[in-house]
Amino acid sequence: MLQDGRIKIAKKFAEPVTLHDPCNVIRGGGLAEQARHVVNATCAQLIEMQPNREHNYCCCAGGGVINCGPPYKSKRIEGNRIKAEQLFAAKSRGAKVLIAPCHNCHSGLEDINHHYGLGLEIKFISDILYEVMEKPL
Repeated sequence: MLQDGRIKIAKKFAEPVTLHDPCNVIRGGGLAEQARHVVNATCAQLIEMQPNREHNYCCCAGGGVINCGPPYKSKRIEGNRIKAEQLFAAKSRGAKVLIAPCHNCHSGLEDINHHYGLGLEIKFISDILYEVMEKPL
């Protein structure tokens, strides 16, 4: 819809963002470049995580794992220090907002963000799109 001009962007999202590549969307669906097209069309600055795309670190919340309570939740969060380090590196390079295209990832990343005190704002890609698009009167 962006490419066809059916959604027009009124202004770009000003805060620097980083993009989480969800396993299902990127590895399973092959949508890495499409996600970046939307982010670059809607955001002023994308700070890529390293590694990214199909090599990005998993949030460890997919496949219904996000719904597992204690003791599995604490093990999931503590065991995902590598994702926390990846997010911290993106924040150190200027990212203020973490974009999570997937609902499970959003929740898993919130857990990591809170547990490790990263201080990133987490938004769905659709929230940013709605915020910056022209809205009919």
